[in-house]
Amino acid sequence: MQARLVDITLWALVLLPLVLSPVLGLLTPYVSLLFVIPLFFVTLARGQMLEAYATYEARAFLAVFVVMAIVCVITADSVSDALRAFNFTMLLACGPLVLLMRQQAGRIVPDRIVQLALLGAVVGLAELVVTVAIAAVFNTQTIRPTGPDIGPIVLSNGLLALGFVALGGALIDRTRRSWLYLVAPLAAIGSTILTGSRGPLLAVPVEIVVAAVFIWRIRFASSPRVGWIGLGAIIVAGLAGIGVAARGRAGSMAEIAGTLLGGGTVADESTRQRLALYDAGSKSFLESPWIGHGWGNIMDSVRPLLPAADARLGNLPQLHNDVLNFAVGAGVVGVACYLAIITAPILGALRSPRDSFRILRLFGTTLLTIVYVGGGLTDLMFGFEFHTYLFTMLTAILIGLCREPEVRH
Repeated sequence: MQARLVDITLWALVLLPLVLSPVLGLLTPYVSLLFVIPLFFVTLARGQMLEAYATYEARAFLAVFVVMAIVCVITADSVSDALRAFNFTMLLACGPLVLLMRQQAGRIVPDRIVQLALLGAVVGLAELVVTVAIAAVFNTQTIRPTGPDIGPIVLSNGLLALGFVALGGALIDRTRRSWLYLVAPLAAIGSTILTGSRGPLLAVPVEIVVAAVFIWRIRFASSPRVGWIGLGAIIVAGLAGIGVAARGRAGSMAEIAGTLLGGGTVADESTRQRLALYDAGSKSFLESPWIGHGWGNIMDSVRPLLPAADARLGNLPQLHNDVLNFAVGAGVVGVACYLAIITAPILGALRSPRDSFRILRLFGTTLLTIVYVGGGLTDLMFGFEFHTYLFTMLTAILIGLCREPEVRH
């Protein structure tokens, strides 16, 4: 009975983020809590908490949760402000998650993990295609298609994370079918284009180059000529996908970048609004630079600093930039917390065992980090449920399950 419960919990924790998150959307973290909360208390009851937080990434996430909770309490104007610390609950759960997955390593092999991530990226693209097709058949207006109960930008960033993590299969699968893993990032990029999301595309060129270098060094280091051809093919294929995006809403990105570099006035309304938020957020940070205004007071502190013409932007829930949200919400302390979160997966992978799957862990955590840094340039990736959950779960899966089974004496 106990073994059956462990199997159910493990598969649920893997399938929910990798395959079902594009379909369940913002509901995914709450469904996962049905398994995460019992796991946390079982770990506590067994006296395994010290072992659970023995790894770097688990300790880093735990430290961030504690620090952000303290800041939320110190800066709170009401009980609800203090409770904003629970926005970071999944960071607290990382230790028991990694421990369970380390103990069960081998039950779900790394090859299966990347295949499930590939499936998730394809499922996300498929639901968008179906949405567009239904809108065309019934002649309904769908300006920016997306999945159920999830915004187009949130979905796009999530699919990019799944797509580039899945590409790691090309490193460990030495058969001819290994190139099928290219479908995953291409599906994710295609989904991003379909949703008309521009922010998530900012990191894609970096993701393509870093992924290509990893694959070239691991797969083609002994055959330089083939390696350079493969490297060039991957980069060209990815950039071609971005070129297709230029025909849609994403095509304005180059024009916006040129205007900003030239010091001109940006005509794109969405970009102009973000710039107004960034300016007001920077001023708000300087008013309380050490511990900020509190996570629950981010927009309250920014609202008086917005131009009268942009007063309505004060009703938005956040500043559309991760670093600025942490800076205004928790000051320099918050920025340090952000840096600790975003670097934890890579540092955790670097400190992991030097087994045959270490390269997959390094690849997956590096690409995951790039996706989140890029997504955080124009949106909030941490501090609300979905992306905080997805980042924690993918980190736990990569570091905990993508490894050789531990030898127990």
